[in-house]
Amino acid sequence: MRRSRLLALLASAPLLGQPRAVNADAPLRLGATSSESYVESAFLIDGGFASRAGLSCDIITFTNGAQMIQAVSGGSLDIGMSDMSQIANAVNHGLPLAFFAGGSVYRTDAPSTLLCVAKDSPLHSVKDLEGKTVGLNGLRTLAEISTRETVRLAGADPSKVNFVEIGPSLAVPALLRGTVAAAIVSEPNISSAGNDIRRFAKPYDAVAKTFYINSWFAKQTWLAENSGTVRKLTQAIYEAARWTNSHHDESAAILIKYLKLDPERAKNLIRATFATSLDPKLMQPVLDIAVKYGLVEKPVDAATLITKSNA
Repeated sequence: MRRSRLLALLASAPLLGQPRAVNADAPLRLGATSSESYVESAFLIDGGFASRAGLSCDIITFTNGAQMIQAVSGGSLDIGMSDMSQIANAVNHGLPLAFFAGGSVYRTDAPSTLLCVAKDSPLHSVKDLEGKTVGLNGLRTLAEISTRETVRLAGADPSKVNFVEIGPSLAVPALLRGTVAAAIVSEPNISSAGNDIRRFAKPYDAVAKTFYINSWFAKQTWLAENSGTVRKLTQAIYEAARWTNSHHDESAAILIKYLKLDPERAKNLIRATFATSLDPKLMQPVLDIAVKYGLVEKPVDAATLITKSNA
């Protein structure tokens, strides 16, 4: 999602949408997208953690986190998942949103998003990207700025790298055709490509070795008015996270169901890791690099984006 598009969505969101108080006849409406990092609600529900906490939940699917911000702001969604820079921009533009639970975690020892090249590519180091074209699933995103920072840290000039936007499912075909010299590729496309591509770099390492890719958020008024439900939901989220992190075989069945994956392909996936707490120290690196590259207009203290209502 380009920053200009995000801001347009934020501007069009109905800011006066009223929070919906939780009641027995109104299931919690949880947002998700078609990637494991953003579909934690599926493990929460199908794993039985929500029901054991006495919570009824529905999943509403979106294309990206920016759409969830718009839906939460307008009142058509109770809870969403989004990255730090998008929520920071929303708050900076007056939307009363806050994080209440940690979501998906990037870990350098298990990266599910990588910079890749074709198996027979002549590129040997990140420095070789100067003068080349790199494909991304979105311009002016964390993928772009982390790749730029990776190039800079390697001693090359990131301004000499050309970035183009290509869909996630088109990244590997573009590499194999030679349309791009390198591309950001995420699971399940990394595993499905097999030996046709070469894992070239871990650009997210330029942000930090570990950080939150996203976290759970809601409108501040909703969090304040439903603090008891928020506490139960947060506990259920973390119980689901611990189970998912340690039971890949069992949780894979849920992932296959929601993402419509081939069961054989799912066996080789680099699985996402989910947080069991909300630590501002794991939020801050994303905010800092986003400010450095202009994705967020001014510095933001990560702690200010976390709700105090369920403390």
